[in-house]
Amino acid sequence: MPIQNVFGDLPEVTTERLRLRKLRIEDIDAVYAYASDPQVSRYTLWSTHRTSAESKAYIKAVLDQYAAGEVAVWALERSADGVCIGTGGFVSWQPQHRRAEIGYALARAYWGVGYGTEAARAFIEFGFEQMQCHRIHAFCSPENIASWRVMEKAGMSFEGTMRGYVQVDNQPQDLRVYAILRDDG
Repeated sequence: MPIQNVFGDLPEVTTERLRLRKLRIEDIDAVYAYASDPQVSRYTLWSTHRTSAESKAYIKAVLDQYAAGEVAVWALERSADGVCIGTGGFVSWQPQHRRAEIGYALARAYWGVGYGTEAARAFIEFGFEQMQCHRIHAFCSPENIASWRVMEKAGMSFEGTMRGYVQVDNQPQDLRVYAILRDDG
């Protein structure tokens, strides 16, 4: 299935408490609020945003991905009040291998209340149903126990540690990999 067929017009997805929608330039304050928090970016592969211009550039890059029909993330919006609490979705997709990678980032004020798990479950369902994936995986830092728990609660299984898998500040870093197969469900 061509990527353009799925991501050419990224659909909204609703869950019990969230609306996954396209990111908008108007989300700049919300994106900057979480992306400028060193606790949020502590375990990510992106650097803490120092200015709102960096958040604006990120949003513009995502908007360009939408326009090109490329794999892109959603804004995670609370249904109850329309507040954008983070971003997440697909980081990569290899249709020929029927696999995709998910990722997410939430503002610290919304940690620990199940939004990450709810969003991850929605990504997984979308990946299996709309993208026809057989496998969906995600990576996290070995120290990011909260992210492990999100993935486990979303039904993903720990597969192992990829030693020295990425470079962060010019230093090799390990990543844990979690995955779920369509047949696991």
